[in-house]
Amino acid sequence: MIDRPNLLIINCHDLGQHISPYGVKTVNTPALEEMAGNGVVFSKSFCTSPGCSPSRAAIFTGRYPHATGVHGLTHGLFKWKMNRNEVHLAQMMSRSGYDTSLVGGFHEHSRDDMKRLGYKVYGNGGYMPGLETASLAADYLKAAKSAKKPFYLCVGFFEPHRPYNWHGIKPDSSKGVYIPGYIPNKTKEEKNVARKEFADLQGSIRRMDESVGKILCELRKSGLYENTAVMFMTDHGIAMPRAKCTIYDPGIETALIVQAPCWGVGEGKKLEGLVSNVDYVPTILEACGIRTTSAVQGKSFLSYMRGGKEHRDRIFAEKSYHRIYDPMRCIRTKKYKLIANFEYNTTCEIPSDIADSRFYAHHAAYYASHRKEFELYDLENDRWEQNNLFGDKKYAGIEKKLRAELFRWMKETGDPLLKGPIESIYFRDMLTKMGE
Repeated sequence: MIDRPNLLIINCHDLGQHISPYGVKTVNTPALEEMAGNGVVFSKSFCTSPGCSPSRAAIFTGRYPHATGVHGLTHGLFKWKMNRNEVHLAQMMSRSGYDTSLVGGFHEHSRDDMKRLGYKVYGNGGYMPGLETASLAADYLKAAKSAKKPFYLCVGFFEPHRPYNWHGIKPDSSKGVYIPGYIPNKTKEEKNVARKEFADLQGSIRRMDESVGKILCELRKSGLYENTAVMFMTDHGIAMPRAKCTIYDPGIETALIVQAPCWGVGEGKKLEGLVSNVDYVPTILEACGIRTTSAVQGKSFLSYMRGGKEHRDRIFAEKSYHRIYDPMRCIRTKKYKLIANFEYNTTCEIPSDIADSRFYAHHAAYYASHRKEFELYDLENDRWEQNNLFGDKKYAGIEKKLRAELFRWMKETGDPLLKGPIESIYFRDMLTKMGE
């Protein structure tokens, strides 16, 4: 048996915490429920950015998006890439003697330069239907049981990204439909539209869970369970207005479930401490006995998983680009959140996949109001961040303290926003073309 633990990371798009281990009982996710029962659920897990590529760059480098150079999406004309000196988790693991492989999709770097990430690719390195991705992952695990060195396998699912009916997925309302409190849901028409949208979402999540179950089943059949740490995660919140693409909690809250007997992690625990996805890399490296470099900006929560003290009392999140330039930064404690909006804009950007939905067509005016420079929320009394307290004299001390801490974090992490607006790759390319 290989002494060092294997690592299996399973990730998906646009899930937030919309699964049964996080209390959403209308969603059919038995595989993730089983995984939660065998491991640890982080109830206050957050991403560093509500956009796919920036968040994933943080997940796989242990560095904030603005430090990695991934300020926006990496595909198509957006063209963001990790800085040349950034080191991906797959590279770190490979250099330490691990077999590193990718099944399914990735989105933290451009496809035309994916080899620099450090993976061997199982499949084409692109998104396939979940069950097909799971079959490839199962094939890898069958072969890995006879390997002579430990493995790091990363599995990326497209589901539950929109369109929710991708490859024939059906809506699922077999247990009812849960509609979060930030979604307009008062009139009969609003209820009907929301119910249809969330039934579609639940169907896509159910398919993703079936795919996860197929992988976990093979992990046990192959005899790899005891010596393999499994981390299930997502990039950001669900693809609904005021969630994905915003740094309100529904945009940055993320599922994180860790099943890792080989890391000395207990079973069936739910931890309430704050965790950021910039913390994943240092946790993995410590658990695998690999030295963490000073470039890593996150903090390991391995000790916390094993019963130690909470490892942080605040998290930070950011957005610079999605489709458009929309710079904002936030600091979140257990009780309060402060958001700094660096450009004048409407309440929240609506990504194209959400804008194309029947849901948004019924509520466009609801999201058209303009936001303030700062937003301050009392999260204990205002779960859905509806009441901006900034400017309220009662909260002046909290406001000042959080603003100073957020500014200090920006300086300490070298946020380029401090030097002025961040130019897009598209903008730079256009300037070059103009001069040709």
